[in-house]
Amino acid sequence: MKRFYLDENATTRIDPAVAALMAELANQPLGNPSSLHAEGRRARGEIDSARDTIAAWLDAKPSEIIFTGGGTESCNLAVLGLARAHRARGRHLVTVATEHHAVLHAFRALEERDGFAVTYLPVDRHGQVDPVELERTIRSDTVLVSIMSANNETGVRQPMWELGAICARRGVLFHSDAVQSAGKEALDLAGWQVTALSMTAHKFHGPLGAGILWLKTGVPLLPLLSGGAHENERRAGTENTVAIAGLAEAVRRHGTPEPGEVARQSRWIEAFWSRLEKLGGVRRNGHRTERLANTLNVTFEGLDPEEVLMALDLAGLAVSSGSACLVGSVQPSHVLAVMGLDASDGATVRFSVGADIGDDDLDEIAARVTRVVEHQRACRAEFAKVAA
Repeated sequence: MKRFYLDENATTRIDPAVAALMAELANQPLGNPSSLHAEGRRARGEIDSARDTIAAWLDAKPSEIIFTGGGTESCNLAVLGLARAHRARGRHLVTVATEHHAVLHAFRALEERDGFAVTYLPVDRHGQVDPVELERTIRSDTVLVSIMSANNETGVRQPMWELGAICARRGVLFHSDAVQSAGKEALDLAGWQVTALSMTAHKFHGPLGAGILWLKTGVPLLPLLSGGAHENERRAGTENTVAIAGLAEAVRRHGTPEPGEVARQSRWIEAFWSRLEKLGGVRRNGHRTERLANTLNVTFEGLDPEEVLMALDLAGLAVSSGSACLVGSVQPSHVLAVMGLDASDGATVRFSVGADIGDDDLDEIAARVTRVVEHQRACRAEFAKVAA
């Protein structure tokens, strides 16, 4: 039975060309990039080249690129590092209740350990932040706002240009977790007016364990790690030369989304939804148009989430219920709860597709989901009959 991978928002498969480049580098005599000998200089050259590639991709300066161990570290470094570096200006912070836990947990740490006050903005039933509410929330002592560009569970995109304009007008630092946006939509540092942006390679066919924090020139940041002057004294630790080179190669190949493929994925998702909708008792979660083209989040009402996910896996469909950072657990979604949706009334499934899922796969995938849902419903009906 052919398997279909429908979990691109959790991680993408590494591009074979990226893997080949990394394997080639790993077999070369590379040294510590901080060493002065030829092997060290060769490693430093690879990192400098990668930094230039990523800066060009973002229309930024190479000195603004900080290499990290992934998206979580990039978000933690931005939130904790910026808040602590600017605490003399104020101790009020703003984020959104639907953020990824990499951001939410960092803000909670600032509340509990550093004495900051945090406002957690709500979202509407479509999953979007109201810019007016952000404007109203910012105070004279607000120093940092962090709002993700696109949600990892629902794919809902935020009005980044409006939000960034508000932060710029009010003189507030603005960070965005762009982990899901990178490779799926254009990143607009100037238009979004961000101070810092977090990304990770494995969301666009690069290696796991390689992330980026873009930080605007001249903005102070307190590092999380101590032990060296690496990354311009912003992230201590010997750089992972091979992973960084793989990250840059992934940026070259997949960093800028191809408009035709984005449009195709959007059409695929809409056609897929039209088939699922016919099942009845299925709810689509999130904004219909302001979302990543590849993402569909649905709730099959009355079904058990773990049973549905396991059945879909047995049917050859790799999907998830939401964030993959809950270590394999199936928990009620905080994102849907904040949107005012009952996350416990059924089985929520996130389908996220990539270029590997073709138009000719649509009917087979929809048929498998239909069989699983109908079987689960029949089993639950039989169980209820026996229990009665």
